[in-house]
Amino acid sequence: MTIPINDGPRTRIRRHPERAVPEQAEEFLRAGRIAHVAYIVDGQPRLLPFLYFYEDGALYLHAVPASATIKALRDGAPVCASVTILDGLVASRDAKSHSANYRSVVVYGRGEVVTDLEEKRRVFERMTERFFPGRAAGRDYEHASVKDLRGVELLAVRIEEMSAKMRTGPALGAHDAEDGYGGYSTFVLAAPGTHI
Repeated sequence: MTIPINDGPRTRIRRHPERAVPEQAEEFLRAGRIAHVAYIVDGQPRLLPFLYFYEDGALYLHAVPASATIKALRDGAPVCASVTILDGLVASRDAKSHSANYRSVVVYGRGEVVTDLEEKRRVFERMTERFFPGRAAGRDYEHASVKDLRGVELLAVRIEEMSAKMRTGPALGAHDAEDGYGGYSTFVLAAPGTHI
């Protein structure tokens, strides 16, 4: 199944459409670490950060089965999640033109519970390896027991549509291209461990 990217009323990039990068959406999801997950309960919005794992069109989230978020999402409730990777802070010579370099993805989908214990084990082991490259179950840490796997709920948010956007480069204010304008400075401060 092909996931529509930047191609629907919820995901079309309206502000700075030149920053739309649909071809990089999955790359950004694989690079991110924290997804801010939004949903509605009793007519009230909720938003929580989750460590996540992305694979094959699904965003995997996990928590204890008693989690209010898991309870709200396990039966297919609509969910929106945002992943943003900050690459740098952009200083401008103009007050209004300070900015940030970033990569971001917004996804829409519905959660479903992963009940198969072997699938849960596989997802958790791949997630651990993603956050700790080179670590392997059975070599660097003990395999999860059946009790461990049953003690955590794993949701697969099947992505229905998503958008991807990216900003790179220097400040773009009216005077940023003018060397030495007014004695003011312009620069990009890279975020640790990222690229500009």
